[in-house]
Formats: sequence, C-alpha cells, structure tokens
Amino acid sequence: MASAAQPPSLPLPLQSSNVAGGGWNSLQRASLYVGDLDPDVTETDLINKFSAIAPVSSLRLCRCLRTRKSLRYAYINFFSHFHARKAFACLNHTDLKGKPMRIMWSQRDPFPRKIGIGNLFVKNLDPSISSACLEGVFCRFGTILSCKIAEENGKSKGFGFVQFDSEGSAMAAMTALHDTMLEGRKL
Repeated sequence: MASAAQPPSLPLPLQSSNVAGGGWNSLQRASLYVGDLDPDVTETDLINKFSAIAPVSSLRLCRCLRTRKSLRYAYINFFSHFHARKAFACLNHTDLKGKPMRIMWSQRDPFPRKIGIGNLFVKNLDPSISSACLEGVFCRFGTILSCKIAEENGKSKGFGFVQFDSEGSAMAAMTALHDTMLEGRKL
C-alpha cells in the first residue's frame, strides 16, 4: 500500500493551533520514548492515541532505512512537560493494536542507560506477571524510568528489568524485595 507520509527519519510536524500563544518553537517541549509497539502501528495510530490525551507537537515512528518496516518504537514530542507527563501517566502500559506500550522519558544522553545506573534484573517471574504489574511492585521505592518483562513471541521469558532514576532507589528495592514471594515464586 503506497503512502505519501514523510520519510521516517524526520519528525512528523503537527498543527499547533490548539496551543495558545505563538509558535511551538517558543514553548518548552518534552519528549517520550514509546516502545514495544505492534509492528502494524502507524504514525496516525500514535497521533490519534496521544493527542486524545494532550497536544502533540511532533512524532517520529522509527523505521528500517532499507525495508521501511517499523522498528517498533517512536519518539513523541509535546508542547510542555506537563502535557508529556499527563500522556505518560495515562498511556503507559495501555494497549495499542492489542499490545501494551512501554513509555519512558526520552534520554538524549545514552551514558546512564549503557552503564546500568539504577538498573535491576528481576528473575523467576511467573508468566502472568506483566510489565505494569512489575512496575506496581517496585514503584514504592522511587521513580522508575523503565520497566520491562522480557518476551519471546509474546510470552514472558520469566525475567525483567526495572530501571530507577537513582542507584539508591534500586538498592532500596533490591534490599526490600530480594527473596520475597510474587505470585507464588521467590524473586
């Protein structure tokens, strides 16, 4: 099916008429990373889902340069941090085309992600445990940047990752939850 969409390497600009005062360049913007997308999710699906919650300034669904297929993640820019925070709170772990989206704040600096600051590996999880459930268990220990259950063909592999914004929060969670029971299994 042919499409007249813009190249995926460029953000898709949206109308800013729903924002009072001036153009969007003069406003503070905030970006979210949206991952674990169904391969059939399109830019239009993302615009419809996110703009129902808050005004979106632009988005980019990342695609393979050679095949043009979705890489199953996107970046969504909002006109303000408030709008991004609202979308994050309302849409994280909600379904889009039958698959829960994993939303996190876009981190331009990959250094903290790569060295694993505040990152926990959680194993021996019951297959019924979802990313949202795991996040619910760990959120009392601090701000979670990302929470994900590893999957293969849509089925849990029995382990996941929780990344906190600080090493202190990760250590508090590990100390409190190590060897505790969750759905009949010891973490």
